[in-house]
Amino acid sequence: MIGRPTQRTGNAMPGVVVTVLVATVVSPLNATMIVVALPQARLEFQAGLGASSLLVTGYLVAMAVLPPIGGRLGDRWNRRSLLLAGLAVFGAAALAGAVAPSLAALVACRLAQAAGGALAFPNALAILRERVTLRRRGLGFGFVGAAMALAAAAGPPLGQLLVSHWGWRWVFAVNVPPVAVAIALGWRSLPRVTGSPQPAADTTDAARAGRARLRSSSGLAAAALALGLSNLALYAALVGTPLLLSTASGATQSGLLLTALLATAALAAPIAGRLADVRGRRAVAVGGLCVLAAGFLPLAAAGERLGLQAMAAGLAVAGLGLGASSTAIQVGGIEAVGAAASGAAAGLLGTCRYVGGAAGSSILPLAVVLAPGRPLNALFGMAVVAALLAMVASARLGGPASRTSQLTEVAVGGARSANA
Repeated sequence: MIGRPTQRTGNAMPGVVVTVLVATVVSPLNATMIVVALPQARLEFQAGLGASSLLVTGYLVAMAVLPPIGGRLGDRWNRRSLLLAGLAVFGAAALAGAVAPSLAALVACRLAQAAGGALAFPNALAILRERVTLRRRGLGFGFVGAAMALAAAAGPPLGQLLVSHWGWRWVFAVNVPPVAVAIALGWRSLPRVTGSPQPAADTTDAARAGRARLRSSSGLAAAALALGLSNLALYAALVGTPLLLSTASGATQSGLLLTALLATAALAAPIAGRLADVRGRRAVAVGGLCVLAAGFLPLAAAGERLGLQAMAAGLAVAGLGLGASSTAIQVGGIEAVGAAASGAAAGLLGTCRYVGGAAGSSILPLAVVLAPGRPLNALFGMAVVAALLAMVASARLGGPASRTSQLTEVAVGGARSANA
């Protein structure tokens, strides 16, 4: 198979791990950290609400559109180069944002950050797939998933700390040191050529590989749909929970409840990844989504009548299911295609993650229309439905050593090496 991860571990692996982690966490961290900087930036530039909101929406739209392109470029040319280039663009854009003279320049810096993240993120995941052995790949993706969840959760409090003590420009400047370290480590540690040419397959193998490619397309589509729907459920909860508490225990408790949701998701991700290595991606994904739906179900049934402890328990259970399912879906979707196409697959999954989040953030008006007297029940009811639909889609995922994945890698594994 392409990559031969067992032959290039050793002293280089810590540098690879740090580079991959930085490349995957800077995008979700900066997606949420910017929110608390908006009031100060808007005041300094004397900008309107709509113009300043481009700092958030422009970034999210770019991160939803560009990752498949960045991943495909890495598949076609060289993942190491694209990953390092993406980090360099992200770091340079962050530095420029810290000294931006106008709101228009700041928006341009945010878009450049998104472009850099779109290059770095899918290629980092593709390199992780190559460098980690099949038997431990789920665990590796689990740690990455946990880091991403923690980064998204840490964004607002970190941003608040920076803005309170040093001003909004430090929300951009804080990215420069870790990105610089990641680039230095990646330059030394990332393999300069990933993959190896494959011998020609006979007619029987080619026919089997052709059938495997058809099945792999179905598996990737199922993973993309499942990930988008599960993120829709997540962001419906993130939007709905503070509104729920506005009529129950007070909005000051919303941060604690959302921490319960995201913290248990981060805790479950590496454990579920290891379980997926043993039991298979499909079983963990389906089971996790079932738990996600079960955690949201009391909120859908009782809404604001639930007490604070019951809300926290339900969201904590949902977080366990979210962390488990997201890890299994992510690694299962990337494995559904050959290793030479894993960058494009990672980019597509990243796009579906952002699209699902955007859809989940915007369904509250629909909940108000469907249930004028109990909109919160309707909101979490839709989250339950989304989780169940994601569970149905994830049933098409393969196992950690599926024949489909192996045959597809044999069929297309050597194509990228000649261009690396």
